[in-house]
Amino acid sequence: MTEPTETKTDKPPVRVDRPREHVARLTLDRPDAMNAYDESLLRTLVARLEELDSDDDVRAIVLTGAGDRAFCSGVDLENMPLTPEMEFADYEAGLGLFQNVVRTLRTIQTPVVGAINGYALGAGCDTALACDIRIVSENAAIGETFIDVGFVPGDGGAYLLPRLIGEARAKELIFTGRHLEGEEIVDWDLARECVPADELLEAAESFAADLAAQPPIALGLSKSLVNESADVDLETAFEHATRAQRICAQTDDHAEAVDAFAENREPEFTGE
Repeated sequence: MTEPTETKTDKPPVRVDRPREHVARLTLDRPDAMNAYDESLLRTLVARLEELDSDDDVRAIVLTGAGDRAFCSGVDLENMPLTPEMEFADYEAGLGLFQNVVRTLRTIQTPVVGAINGYALGAGCDTALACDIRIVSENAAIGETFIDVGFVPGDGGAYLLPRLIGEARAKELIFTGRHLEGEEIVDWDLARECVPADELLEAAESFAADLAAQPPIALGLSKSLVNESADVDLETAFEHATRAQRICAQTDDHAEAVDAFAENREPEFTGE
């Protein structure tokens, strides 16, 4: 986590763009502060994610950071909504702002592709881990750096990281605060690919467009089933999969897929 400086402006802390059909891009837009989290950014990011998830025209989201230095460098130490003097309930509420970012990324049905353009440290690392897919630039650095300031991963990292890379490797990164950089992030199975910095958005948006071409209802339900898979027993997983399959069977997109297969053509999904 870094100590940023920033000139105050009225500019929204999250920028929303529509670079491709059915694809939205969210940009954490505090580049002078290395896109570090303050309360406004935390609340705005959750609000924008929820808005896009409820937009039927959006079928995939790309999440990235402004500038060429950071995806999200962690907590803004000058404007941190947490202090040691707080009562427990107030501290819990403040930490909940960070946790709600990860919660929202995990629970919305729209898939989120993290385009990690630079430092993703501390809370920024946990945000990156909560994305469904990560693509990193050669300049990217991911690190659970809480130990460096005498903290524990409070925003979901201790939950997500072992599920992504296993307990032993997760403990190594959390216990040491080590950064993984560039291609090394891919080697540790935390990203699907590493690309040159000037190709990152194209790669992320292209992959997001591929996801957006899938039947949205089936895609969203698949995300939910995978996200819960480490926390439910097999019989519960079967029950939820049966319910999801029944929902899919009744969609227009399923009928369109069957017709397209029979007619030897590409399906055109509507999300209905």
